[in-house]
Amino acid sequence: MTIVIIVLAVILVLGSALWVLPSPREKSQMAMRREAMLKGLQVKLTKVKDLECPGEELHCIAYRLARKREQGLKAQAWMLYRHAEGDEELQVPGWSYDLSEGKYRFKNVPEISALLNALPADVIAVQCTGAALSVYWNERGEIENVTTILDVLSSFQRL
Repeated sequence: MTIVIIVLAVILVLGSALWVLPSPREKSQMAMRREAMLKGLQVKLTKVKDLECPGEELHCIAYRLARKREQGLKAQAWMLYRHAEGDEELQVPGWSYDLSEGKYRFKNVPEISALLNALPADVIAVQCTGAALSVYWNERGEIENVTTILDVLSSFQRL
């Protein structure tokens, strides 16, 4: 009987310890966030509108590249959402404007389209403000996606 109690106590202690350990997905997310911060991106848990269900919000992670002051002064705010129907005026398949942020006339639509298509498939939105360029996504991918996001944000910053 004593052995059974000892075995149960050990199982309870080990079970509790294993329950606290991060899952493989959480470890991957931590690695991506660490890599992003090392590369100069800000990482923040946030929410964005859900275009599929008006009035609802999606929880996601924002990876932000801060703008230099002189860039921010001339930047026009816009936000693009990945959306199945797309937006004819934007002319980038699979993406549409968030009308509350305003519409921005991109000068080089093919370049914008290539940049947006380079993003990981689980990116929800891309935003430009005077302070930063942001990518909102669910972090379902590899650590290499962080480099892709940084490259895309840097390219948007140069436009």
